[in-house]
Amino acid sequence: MNLLKMDKALIFKLMFLVLILLALIFFGIKTGPWFIENAKNPVYMREFLSGFGNAGFLVYILIQTIQAIVLVFPGDLFSICGGFIYGIPLGFSLTFLGLMLGTVIVFYTSRFFGYNLISSFISKEKIEKMSAILNSTKGTIGMFIIFIIPFLPKDIMIYIAGLTPVKAYKLFIIYGLSRIPGTLVWVSVGANTYEKDYLGLGITIAILIVMFLLAWIVSRNYQNKIKYHQP
Repeated sequence: MNLLKMDKALIFKLMFLVLILLALIFFGIKTGPWFIENAKNPVYMREFLSGFGNAGFLVYILIQTIQAIVLVFPGDLFSICGGFIYGIPLGFSLTFLGLMLGTVIVFYTSRFFGYNLISSFISKEKIEKMSAILNSTKGTIGMFIIFIIPFLPKDIMIYIAGLTPVKAYKLFIIYGLSRIPGTLVWVSVGANTYEKDYLGLGITIAILIVMFLLAWIVSRNYQNKIKYHQP
């Protein structure tokens, strides 16, 4: 089906989706330097957030939500800032809440504007087959591995997931569980840096390295099993 045969609703969604993407690009260009520069400076971020008083918590959650939506922002650096400013328990809670809010917004935006467009080009049979794969045990394990590996661009995966028939509740559970270890580690890096606990910082970085290696090993084994079971 070509664009000329689309109904007006789909054409409107396509145009609106393009406008959203352009707005995100413009927002990223205008505010990106501030976000990137200050994410490297937890001391400034502490002073910046303290200027909002008790509302600083909400501002920090908003920053985390925005960085999950606008892909160019350094999310892990802001997680470090969260630990530096608020400590581990509160820093983790605020960071995780912001990440999940951003994830929900990204997923449903992508699904609302993009899924109908994708389904206009893909047959119902193929969509059903894709849905069965994504919502199967193997699909669940595969998504978890992708999300848990450090340094991978997880936020863009959510945009892509919104274009697929994956069940929303399953995606959010997998994403949330997979982000707990990494978020906790990055927040701990910030908290240990603020407290000048260099032993704790070294242990935290070691844990991050081990997490990356384990995730890589599990990913390789999973890929090999899939290849082995393919006809």
